[in-house]
Amino acid sequence: MLALILVRPFYRINYIGKNNIPKHNAVVLCSNHRSFFDPLAISFGVRRNIYFMAKSEFFTDSGIFVKYFMKLCGVFPVKRESSDLGSVNTAAQLLSKNKIVGIFPQGKIVKDGTFEPKSGAALLAVKNQTPVLPVSIDFEGSIRPFSKITVTFGNLIPPPKDTSLKAARGLTKIIKERITAQLEGKHCP
Repeated sequence: MLALILVRPFYRINYIGKNNIPKHNAVVLCSNHRSFFDPLAISFGVRRNIYFMAKSEFFTDSGIFVKYFMKLCGVFPVKRESSDLGSVNTAAQLLSKNKIVGIFPQGKIVKDGTFEPKSGAALLAVKNQTPVLPVSIDFEGSIRPFSKITVTFGNLIPPPKDTSLKAARGLTKIIKERITAQLEGKHCP
């Protein structure tokens, strides 16, 4: 709430598709990742708490204030280059309580606007039978005060009934297609 009051007035954020955000049910929110500001830009447009996964280095290398602030905001760590069962279990518990789990499936900031997701977010959605909310963040240049930002919330993608790794890879492909289409300004079914 404090960030909304202190930071939001300095950015021109246009939200598209806010009616696609579930009001009560669990969802895996997947977005492209262009800047450190992305979690805030998304959160400002959602009336529910989003529990974002963030690289574990933020919790170990950024100081006590950042660690405390992130925990206060519901952010939880993930070890990006391993099968981090602790973060997977945390995400699954949140989803079982009908929460929104936010994931940037590229695993890092990609400034050139391309979107190549890894399959972890889709695997989480498949294993927990949770829909995916595809989100795109678009802006020109780099983020600075008074930047114009467009955040698009696409239509929910239902999880396949099949819970195999092959199904997760198929869902990853659909997530990529949807978010890429949103970035290109195309309407997605």
